[in-house]
Amino acid sequence: MRERFWQRLLAAELTVQRRRGLFADLGDGPFSEERLLALLSPSERQAAERASLQALERALSLGVRLLTEKELPATLRETGHAPPALFVWGDDDCLHRPTIAIVGTRNASPYGKGCALKFAQAFAEAGVTVVSGGALGIDAAAHEGALAAGGPTAAVLGTGVDVAYPAAHRPLFERIRRSGVLVSQFAVGTKALAYRFPLRNQLIAALSRAVVVIEAPAGSGAILTANAAAELGRDVFVVPGPITQPSFRGSHALVRDGAALTDHPEQVLEAVGVARPLELRSDDEEGFNAVQRRILEALRERPLPSELLAERTGLAPGELLAELTELELAGAVRRESGLFVSLVL
Repeated sequence: MRERFWQRLLAAELTVQRRRGLFADLGDGPFSEERLLALLSPSERQAAERASLQALERALSLGVRLLTEKELPATLRETGHAPPALFVWGDDDCLHRPTIAIVGTRNASPYGKGCALKFAQAFAEAGVTVVSGGALGIDAAAHEGALAAGGPTAAVLGTGVDVAYPAAHRPLFERIRRSGVLVSQFAVGTKALAYRFPLRNQLIAALSRAVVVIEAPAGSGAILTANAAAELGRDVFVVPGPITQPSFRGSHALVRDGAALTDHPEQVLEAVGVARPLELRSDDEEGFNAVQRRILEALRERPLPSELLAERTGLAPGELLAELTELELAGAVRRESGLFVSLVL
């Protein structure tokens, strides 16, 4: 079974150079487990033999698939540094559509999460697959935004494709599998270790035609993803934030280094050559009354608690909460950590 060979090989976690040498040694012969193990060094063989074949069999029975070189998306193959294979769980056809990554900090502010939701919804509505890393914060908001728009999203994991990390995201990953795909360059059953996440970030960049950074502190994984994307010649966009907030300092440094500043998803879609079939909803659209437009205008700059929102709009608390409830039901406003976030642009 070819999957057993790749499970062993991916578990060995070889460098690109070492892998090329190994494939040269394998030649055109059959890719068998025995030949692979015979060509590995003792430490590599030990890692390969630790790969769980039971976990592999269970994952395959649940629908996990293996993609090898010819089956990988073109965006990945063209980099010249693609992993030799990927395990995927879900609809991997979405990886062959236009792809845009949204990345940022795990410790995201309501403003950052709101931006990730807005951009992801707009991308999904335009037929783009939203790629992110399945982590807390910005990643989760990006996946949620794409799912809310009924579009596909790809979660690129730093673990085996069958491992939910963080564990709290198990329900999210199940939803992603139903309308998108989970992706991993690691053997099935691989646990979370810190050194694997920079490799995950590189794969996010390689799978995506552009990367949008939302709220990234200096030295964060999102910055590594952006740098990897720039090295591959991908477009890198940055959503700006408050200059007093440390969680945006890495983002703003990217702009100083040449990344493009963006305040609207349309700018990103235009750069990657994707035309939106529908206009983004705005607060001037029919369906919002004058009071609701006043509320959305007050939330345009940043999320606010209900008390401050009442002060900004001049509305009585009862009237404000009634209008906010209608806006939430319409998908125009989201409550996040005690603050109200506008989801319209």
